[in-house]
Amino acid sequence: MVRGKGVNPVTGLKRSMTMGELQDIQAQKAESEATLNYLNENPGATTSQPVDKVRLQKEIQRYDSIIHEGSPKEVRGINKDRLIKEADELRETLRKGMPTREEMDHPAKNPGAVAKHIGWNKRNRENIERYKDIMRQVEPNDPTATNYDNLRREK
Repeated sequence: MVRGKGVNPVTGLKRSMTMGELQDIQAQKAESEATLNYLNENPGATTSQPVDKVRLQKEIQRYDSIIHEGSPKEVRGINKDRLIKEADELRETLRKGMPTREEMDHPAKNPGAVAKHIGWNKRNRENIERYKDIMRQVEPNDPTATNYDNLRREK
């Protein structure tokens, strides 16, 4: 997983982490906290290698800052309405030229469907990234909200 500076290289906007990424960071933080708690409760415990408690505390603080910076910010009122409107516009833009579900499910029956999808994906890369960023902010607890494959028409 790349954590970078939190800026999406395609759109240039601050990127919110997905639920999976946040859960991964929270699990790593919980593991570090459990290790630190164990060492504090059992000061005589010996290990094959010494454990640096200060480093563990800094690691926990770093995880806290990553979680704080990467968590989707709560969007309300006019800003939420604006983002929802932009997402609706992006949905319509993304649907244009997108291969249908039938084409993608049966590429042998539809020669060129894969190439059509790859070309569509290249042309719409910025729109896809922006759509995903918006949906992470508008629906932070819905892991399927960023799946643009749901926009495909059946036929």
